[in-house]
Amino acid sequence: MAGKQLSKVMKYELRYVEGCGGFYEMQHAVWNVISQTQELLNKTIQAYFQWDCRCRDHLRLTGEKLDEKKELGCTLDNYIYHHLRDEYADLSSAMVIAVVRKAAKRYKASRFNIEKGKESVPSYKRDQPVLLHNKDGIRLTGDVHNAEVLLTMFSREYQKRTNLDSRVRFKVMVCDRTQESILSKVLDGQYSLGQCQLVYDKRKWFLLLTYQFTPEERKLDPEKILGVDLGEAFAIYASSVGEYERLRIEGGEVTEFAQSCEARKKSLQHQAAYCGEGRIGHGTKTRVDAVCSMQDRIANFRKTINHRYSKALVDFAVKNGYGTIQMEDLSGIKSNLEYPRRLQHWTYYDLQSKIEAKAAEAGIVVRKVKPQYTSQRCSRCGNIDPENRKEQATFCCIRCGYRTNADYNASQNLSIKGIDEIIAKELSAKDKQSEKE
Repeated sequence: MAGKQLSKVMKYELRYVEGCGGFYEMQHAVWNVISQTQELLNKTIQAYFQWDCRCRDHLRLTGEKLDEKKELGCTLDNYIYHHLRDEYADLSSAMVIAVVRKAAKRYKASRFNIEKGKESVPSYKRDQPVLLHNKDGIRLTGDVHNAEVLLTMFSREYQKRTNLDSRVRFKVMVCDRTQESILSKVLDGQYSLGQCQLVYDKRKWFLLLTYQFTPEERKLDPEKILGVDLGEAFAIYASSVGEYERLRIEGGEVTEFAQSCEARKKSLQHQAAYCGEGRIGHGTKTRVDAVCSMQDRIANFRKTINHRYSKALVDFAVKNGYGTIQMEDLSGIKSNLEYPRRLQHWTYYDLQSKIEAKAAEAGIVVRKVKPQYTSQRCSRCGNIDPENRKEQATFCCIRCGYRTNADYNASQNLSIKGIDEIIAKELSAKDKQSEKE
């Protein structure tokens, strides 16, 4: 993985220092930028859609494709930029370019579905982040304990007209050691800046700091496979054939927390009928705010747990030199009834996504296999039979008598290279044997 850069994002709270007069003048100026960003995004999307409609009409009438450069004199991106640049003269050139590219990327990703009538033309709401170019839009100064960020959002013409400073200055608030470590490496040049964003959330301004780095090279064997099974009794069970070391993370932590929150939520619902003055006077919303916040707590807890579990798994793989993680493919589990019911829950897919992200950062390859039969196959003799797993927690092979934890047996199967092909051959051989009998 050496040489390949990774990008990650860290969220920092900001405190306004100077650049746009008082605090409320700054708020007004930045919201003006956000409003213009939304308009520019939507107009770029519309320009792309209109160009595609024009191309389709021309192809239908003449049988020939329109040449972008011959018709417009440049690429469509440049054409849109030059036509919209003067209309949004308050925004800096770097910001206009970033906004046009963002809208273009979004439209191109949806173009096929739009043409097939499966998706409507994308549109953007007003609460858009302010895009900050890593070279012209943002600059960090100071040290990690007294860091400030200078943001360039306005064009020179706008600055002259309003007598604003060239940049808006914010103080960067560091809340924990992780934020401190990342900010320190960005300031020292160990991490490079990517395109950042300024966002408004819960009456505060935040910087979504994108940083890029090349992960350190580790001694990992790509042929050494760690099988990972996601389940109920054990949220994660990871092992490898021939290896004694294994990782077991017991499940139920999220369920227990959710049950306690649900109980608290019901209690709050009952209390709403005779609540105090603090929850009265602003209609239904004020009375149910406390209930809604409990639901947010459950969702946030799930995300935190999945981050913790995925980090533990990747750390275990790195420590033991595993260059490959092999686990079940959980894509489409909601619509596919053949998948085990235990996997038809969004937390498993979210956990798997976080494992993939952290594994990529560590230089570990992630392979996915079909989850069917990995829990029914005996990792000792290869016998596949539903009777091998009569109980959720225990696996007992009806052919060789091998008895072990069901999640451990599944992880052993998942650690075998090419287990998909092996299972397919074993099933084919079993069918042929049945036909002969």
